[in-house]
Amino acid sequence: MNTKKELFDKLDGQDIEKFTITNDHNVSVSAITFGATLEEFNVPGPDGKPTNILVSVPSSEELMKNQYFCQAIGRTAGRITNGTFKIKGQEYHVDSNEGTTTLHGGPHGFNTQIWDGSFDGDTIVFTKHIDSSEDSFPGNIDVKITFSLNNDNELTATYSAKSDADTLFNPTQHMYFNLSEGDSINGQSLQINADKYLELNKDKTPTGKKVAVDDTPYDFRDNQNLKVGIADMKAEVGHSYDEVFEINDHQDDEPVATLSDPESGRSVSISSKRNALVVFTPDDLTGTNYLRGKGGPYMAIALEAQNLPDTPNHADFGDVILPAGEEKTYSIKYKVEF
Repeated sequence: MNTKKELFDKLDGQDIEKFTITNDHNVSVSAITFGATLEEFNVPGPDGKPTNILVSVPSSEELMKNQYFCQAIGRTAGRITNGTFKIKGQEYHVDSNEGTTTLHGGPHGFNTQIWDGSFDGDTIVFTKHIDSSEDSFPGNIDVKITFSLNNDNELTATYSAKSDADTLFNPTQHMYFNLSEGDSINGQSLQINADKYLELNKDKTPTGKKVAVDDTPYDFRDNQNLKVGIADMKAEVGHSYDEVFEINDHQDDEPVATLSDPESGRSVSISSKRNALVVFTPDDLTGTNYLRGKGGPYMAIALEAQNLPDTPNHADFGDVILPAGEEKTYSIKYKVEF
């Protein structure tokens, strides 16, 4: 296992550092301190040369303009209705950044922060103290994000936090994958361990209703070709995927989803204890040449393992409260095969 630290670029006069881990199979992972962003997940191709299976934004300035590409998301992934929620009966209102909605932690979420980076052995470690006054959520919070890679070609992202007041904590990594050598996900297939998805309002916040996937384009239980699924979605509901799936009860080591590409022979399976997976297939990325210098509609698929969004506003969605003085930790594992 090899590690490397180097200067990625500068943002507002601050150094943005890049940390890389390479395993014995020439698989490598790189992360930068701006946004705790996963910049590369390199996998050997047929010719032995590495292919980055993530969308990779070329500079911190570009990443700041076009947010969320493979960045860390928090304090809360997804949307909070009207930026409003209650903890133990007390109502809080946090800053909005999508109309009246708070999306992905709001305008000062984890993805906007410059993190302190280091290596702990073969693990990349990012830490940050965020004051309540900075991101508008209750409680000053200390966050630790780590990225590790083993010789089984498993990338594990781990998120830990501790706050001095009751707050919310529902982090994820906004991963954008393309497993092919080309610029489209059309030939790739997705399997999701989910019998239900969330009905959404026009502003993409949950209505609270969970809908069965049976006989719909939302059914990924038996592996669905993405081109077919997107076409069915557009014919039936008028848009491609930007959906929240409720993950079925599962064993800790049982993948919640698997993305595969028959042509390249690559696959990535996602394991998580969380109860949700967000699937996003954007058709408006023509102007962003972030996939190996290319761009276009459906050039990548975002897969975000998390707890169900807007959880405090729906009694049966679970619990993402981080009690004062307690530490919570979540992990997401990505196992690549090739």
